[in-house]
Order: sequence, then structure tokens, then C-alpha cells
Amino acid sequence: MIHVRPGRRAVALVLLGVVAACAWGFPAQGPAAAQAAPTGSNLEIRNQYIRVFVNATGDATARFAVDSTGGDPLNLADDDKPLVYGRPTPWTSYTTVRVDGTDYVFGGRTERRAGKDGSYGMEVLGPHLAGGSIVAAWRFGEIEVSQVLSIVRSTTTGLFDTAKITYVVTNHGSSPHDVGLRIMLDTMLGANDGAPFRVKERAVVSDTVFGSREMPRFWQAFDSLSSPSVTSQGTLAGPEVTAPDRVLFTNWGSLADGVWGADFSPGRDFTRAGEYELDSAIALYWDPVPVAPGDSREYTTLYGMGGISIAPGVLSIGVTSPAEVTTGKDRPATFPVVAYVENSGPTVALGVHATIELPAGLALVPGEKASRALGDLQPGETGQVAWEVAPEVRDQAELEYAVVVEAENAERNRVRRAVRVLAPPSLRVQIQAPSGFGVRDDRFDPYPLGVKALIENAGGAPAYGVRAGLALGQGIQLAEREKASKFPGTVGPGETCEVLWQVVPSGEAGDFDYVVRLSSRSTDDTFATGRLRVPELSSRVLVTAPGAPCRVGEFFAVDIIARNLMNLREARFDVRFDPSVLEAVFVSRGTAFVEEAGMSYWREGVIDNSQGLVKGVMGRLGKARDVTGVLATISFRAKAPGVSRVVLEDVSLAGDSGAAVPGSVEGASVTVKE
Repeated sequence: MIHVRPGRRAVALVLLGVVAACAWGFPAQGPAAAQAAPTGSNLEIRNQYIRVFVNATGDATARFAVDSTGGDPLNLADDDKPLVYGRPTPWTSYTTVRVDGTDYVFGGRTERRAGKDGSYGMEVLGPHLAGGSIVAAWRFGEIEVSQVLSIVRSTTTGLFDTAKITYVVTNHGSSPHDVGLRIMLDTMLGANDGAPFRVKERAVVSDTVFGSREMPRFWQAFDSLSSPSVTSQGTLAGPEVTAPDRVLFTNWGSLADGVWGADFSPGRDFTRAGEYELDSAIALYWDPVPVAPGDSREYTTLYGMGGISIAPGVLSIGVTSPAEVTTGKDRPATFPVVAYVENSGPTVALGVHATIELPAGLALVPGEKASRALGDLQPGETGQVAWEVAPEVRDQAELEYAVVVEAENAERNRVRRAVRVLAPPSLRVQIQAPSGFGVRDDRFDPYPLGVKALIENAGGAPAYGVRAGLALGQGIQLAEREKASKFPGTVGPGETCEVLWQVVPSGEAGDFDYVVRLSSRSTDDTFATGRLRVPELSSRVLVTAPGAPCRVGEFFAVDIIARNLMNLREARFDVRFDPSVLEAVFVSRGTAFVEEAGMSYWREGVIDNSQGLVKGVMGRLGKARDVTGVLATISFRAKAPGVSRVVLEDVSLAGDSGAAVPGSVEGASVTVKE
């Protein structure tokens, strides 16, 4: 069956003739080298297991989909199959950003059904390849949202066959905003759009919601246990992801039309309203929370191939669990083991039950029973059961457990699966930064100044969702467009990464403390402190004259320059010179009196060459501000040999309400030769 939505049947048929091309090199990601490629109207990253491709057209820009390439190396049937509908160009899955109650669709506008009725934002950064990821960013008022798509290891297969879907939300405004997120995935298994979602001990085949208290660690879907074509998996909880507040399983039409909410009816199957074919989809919700000015929040989920250890037989059995387990922050080191049992025989399997057999080092959590009854299974029917298991070892170890299934009228079958127990991650942070700002020509140097944090994982397991935040003392602030929170993502055992912030003084001089705080979903918080010195800058008005002597008859300019005048509103002054040596020609406005709204009030003064005086030069700003720049430029002609001082007299520097602005005054000398 070709997976077709209303209004896209022609697109699905065109798919038969579409061939991807133009692969080009991409940095390696672990043992699976990811390749980045423009493929017609898409951008994509791929390896030997999966590809993630993103819409780069003008309609539904930045929406994405996922396909297998080689999929499971041991299963030839899952090659080149869709996991998220999107061929040839993704548009059916989309992400909603809720900002202060308004629902925006991430990415470009569309005339198609999915998200058509939503509000849209402004493109900041169209889809582009950045390292091993595809990145895009949109702005919704003062909220900027970045989408980062990459390929990572599956939690159950241990292979690089999973799409990591990350959104980073940043508040660029001056007040908090309530921001929430919904990710809708138009799931598909090859040509099968109606396979059950396997969640804990349930086969979900109708509208179902799981809240935060009952959130499964992952769900899987497959069409047949004895001969699966594609096995997919979404990871919902655990240190690898940001657990949603709820996840909704329903039909695609309900989520396509509902930009945030959906037409949800418990017990209704996944058939779209008014149609006859099953069409499943899921939506992950993170409810709105306040995002403070300058702060950021990160949301990550995983979707890709699922790992199941299968033993075919009359009673086919498949077992899945995380490939690696480690102690995480604020939770015991437990993990789920899920067993699927399919009656592959021609008759009813009577009294089916499954038993888990654990080695030394693994134990069932209190309350769990090793043997579980599944009842009778009809031919072709699949049952499932789950256990929660806890490691009892502290050091790294490779452990293998088994699940045995049997029935009154069928032979026993057994499957084994290994799990690696890892020592927990351990993050360390070290700051590399100058002791303070230097000063050159009355200006801070360097400006801005870089504060670098070196982050090291000295533990035995990856640290997921690493976030580095910079908290600054009173006299320092972030440079323009800089973000307080940075997200290095996953830092593997033994790995080191760098995070850099650009900072500037905020107006005060002194020694100011700052803190780099490091957190992740799988470690306790850690921090490092530093101190930056902000020196006092000289506030002055000075005359700058030519450095070399001028010749008689030569024209030259002298600038009247302000350096670090704080909250200046008005500047007035006279310019005195030797009329026997110099002749003033004209006075022009300095750049300091050119504002965004236009020209400030300006008076060029009166030139009196008989007295050697330019009297009454004045400029007034629309509002007081800190000023460093040219107040005025005086053009002179060298009249006769000699040396003339050019000095400022009757200088008045005023702020709001006429308050005096402090600043020293310096003149200069001009030498004239024959």
C-alpha cells in the first residue's frame, strides 16, 4: 500500500521515479560515518543505517522525515523504508511552538493540510548543513527557536541508526515568556501505516495518551515478530532525552488539523475521519513554562530503528532493552525489559507464559515476578510483557539475561540479550579566561572578552543533555546576541569540549565574580567560579592634530574627540588657536551627533580668524547616552611657519537636567613649515 494523504496522491506516485543523488563528504560520527547531501529539494544526512532529510523548498520549509538506508544489518527486508512519512519532500510532520498562548508552526508556511491554519514566524536561518547536523532557526516575536537534527546511537541497538531531534528555545526579550512545544511525527513502517505501537505491556491500536507519571521509556512498532520488515522506536524518557509532559497516539488527520490540541477520542482506532485506511501518528507535548530574558531551554527526543533480539519458532520471541545502562541523576539505575511473544503456529497456543532469567549482577525490582502469564494466543497474535530490572554491580560489566517462553501445547523457546552496565558520567569544568579587560586608547581591549569553559567527562558513561550556563556579576554583561546558556549536547566518556561566551563591561569599574554552572540529564550540577577586573576608563575631550608638520598653504583637519563621556546630553566649547600660524576655514558636525533617528541639534559656531577663535560650537543629543566619538571637525589652512596650540576653552559637558558630566580636556600642537 502506498501511504497517501488527501491532496498528495500525485506526489506519492512521483516518488516511484525519484532517485537521490549528489552525496558528499561529512564528518564521522562514531563508527558510522554520516554523509551530508543536497537531494533535489531536500537536505539530508545519512549513514549505512538511516537518513534524515529536510525540506529546503519554499513550502513547509524545515520540516523533516526519516528513512532507513541499510537499517538492521541482519535484516535485508528493512532497507530503504520510511520511518517518518516524507517522500519525496517532507511536509506531513511538523512542530508547534506555543508562545504566550499563540500557536506557531516552526518553519515556512504551507498551503497543505498539516499545520496550514497555524501562525508562522520569521526565518532567522534556513535549513543548512552544520558539521554532522542539519540546523534551522525561526523567530516568533522575542522567542527564537533552533531545530537541530543529527544521527546518534539507538538506546537499544547500540548503532548509529537513530535521529536526534532537538529544539533550543531562547528568549531575546526583556521580559519572561511562556513557551511550550509539540512535536508531531507522521510515523510509518515501510508500507505499513497501521502497525500497533508497542508500549510497556500494551499494544496501542487506538487513541491513547500517556502522562508524565506513566511515561514509558520507549515505544516500538513492527509489523511481524517472526519476519519483521521494519522495527521503529521512539525514546520518551531517560537521560538521553527531555521527557515530554505527555505523548498522544492518534490518527494523522487529527494532529494535522489541530496545531496544538487534537480531535482525541479514547478507544477510536487510527482511521482518519471519513476515510477507511489506518493512518497513525504521535505527538509529544512539553507544556508551556516561563523562559526568562536571555535564558534558553532545550528539548530533545529520539526516533529511529528499534533493537529486538529475536528467536523464531512456533512461539516466536523477541526481547528488547537498553543496550547500555548507567546510574542517572535523581533516579535509581533500573531499566525495562520488554518481551514480545508471537504465535507463529497454525493453532491456538494455550497457557502461554514468559519467564526472565537474570545472571548475578542483575535483579528484578521489588514487586516484580520472574514468570508472567500471557494467556492463550491465537495464530498470528502477539502478546507482550515487561519487567523492571536493576543492576547490582558498581563497576563496568557486560551481563546477559534470557527470557524463556512456553505453552501447554508448544515447545519452549529462549532468547538471550546482553546489556552493558556503565560507571556513571562525571563532569568537570575548568575556566580559561583573562584576569580582566585591558585598556588601549581609552577603550577596553579585548572587547568583547572571551570566557571559555573546558568541559570534561571523566566518568564511564555519556553525559546527556549537557547545559553550560554563565551567571555574571554586576559589572559584566553578555555581549550583544550572546546567550547565557549553551548546549554542548552529549559528552562521551573521556571526551572534552569547549564552550565560549563573549562578555563586555556594564558600566562599573572593579573586580566582578562570575559562575559557570554545568548540568545534564544524567549528572549532578557542578560549577566553577572566576573573577574579571574592569578598569576605570578615562573620560576626556581631546584635540587630535596631524602627527607630521604641515606646509604653508596646506589644508588639514583637527578632530575634537570625546572618550567615554557618560550620559552626555550636550557639549559646548570654543576652539582657540594662533591666528598668525593657522587660519580656520570651516567647522563640521561630528559623528557623535548623528543618531539613529536622524541628525541631532548642531551649531557650528562662529569663526573669528582675527582673534584665533571658533566660538560657540555646540551639539545636543535627543537623549543622554554614553559617548565615544568625534564631536566636531575643524578645517584649517597652514598660514605661516611656526607652532600653534589648538586648545578648547569654555567647555561645558552636560547630562540630563544640566548635570555636569566629568571629563578632562586636552589640547594639541600643530607645526607649520615652509
